Amino acid sequence: MTEVTLTALRKDLFRLVDSVLETGEPLVIRRGGRRLTLIAETPAKPTTPEERWDAYMAQGVREGWEDCPDDIDTNKSHWTWDPDTKFDFGDK
Repeated sequence: MTEVTLTALRKDLFRLVDSVLETGEPLVIRRGGRRLTLIAETPAKPTTPEERWDAYMAQGVREGWEDCPDDIDTNKSHWTWDPDTKFDFGDK
């Protein structure tokens, strides 16, 4: 772990930051008896849609599901296909 004063950091900021990014080694900055640590963040691994779905399903049943009414008329929320009935879109 590299340790520098704030004055030394100011003189060589870009080289020290590049070193932290390349090596992953934290940089400790001292000022007035206190220490500040600069670390490189590890990027999160991108997830696939399948991994996101598995994580969602692993959470289980949501809290409050008991409060949902069980007499919902689902016929109003979607269309039912009947091949013998023609659609009337009102276009003439």
